[in-house]
Amino acid sequence: MLKVLLVTQDDPFYIPIFFKELFKEDISRKFELLGIIIQPPLGKKSIKKLIIQMLNFYGLFIFFVLGTKYVVYKLLNFIAVKVFNGKFPGIFSVEHILRKKDLRIIKIKNINAKESLVFLSSFEVDIIFSIAASQVFKKGILELPKLGCFNIHTSKLPKNRGMMPNFWSLYNYDKEPYSAITIHKMNENLDDGEILLQEEFKLDPIESLDTLIKKTKKISAEIFLKAIDMLGNKKIDLIKNDSTMATYNSFPNKEDVLRFKAKGLKLR
Repeated sequence: MLKVLLVTQDDPFYIPIFFKELFKEDISRKFELLGIIIQPPLGKKSIKKLIIQMLNFYGLFIFFVLGTKYVVYKLLNFIAVKVFNGKFPGIFSVEHILRKKDLRIIKIKNINAKESLVFLSSFEVDIIFSIAASQVFKKGILELPKLGCFNIHTSKLPKNRGMMPNFWSLYNYDKEPYSAITIHKMNENLDDGEILLQEEFKLDPIESLDTLIKKTKKISAEIFLKAIDMLGNKKIDLIKNDSTMATYNSFPNKEDVLRFKAKGLKLR
């Protein structure tokens, strides 16, 4: 049975949807989950820069609503995790849902640090899977698992590499009405590794970006389990992730959001 390590980030709104969907299955029949690394959500970004980025993206009203929700979730999560050790109704973070399941949580700030590599090498892991990990994996961690590191990317790679793929897929709906969930083997370049599995779905310009992200988190859990089956059965037939066809995106700025809305598209 495959020994799998998951790497994710501390997000209270969307990533827990993936794990909630995943744990509807008895995953112990499919693979041995060694643990889940929960990384800080900011990567190298400061809190000040993140606030400015989110304010430019959402605008003042939605930013205020989401900011208030974030503070409430953090407070409830503190109660759920620190006071009740996860045995508290609702889901207020990735850590909360994992504690409900009594799963091993590993907090590593820098997965590429030497001490992290030494620690993780003792796990004898077959696969490391990125579930929206907030850090770029470097050579040391990429070479650590026996079968490699894999990532879930919510676009039709090689299109829409980089940040916020759901935003850009919806933004470009008029040019390409289909997106996909892609699972690819990771290398040192962002979203560049060969593709293990890709499943398309039709975009709906009526639905909001918020709805699309939630939907793709649910679908991602299903595709993840298919990928685990393929890897466990050694059905590893990787497909070229053609860099000559690639498009790259950064986090949307204020002008990108205005053009997004001008197309009649909604953030929420």
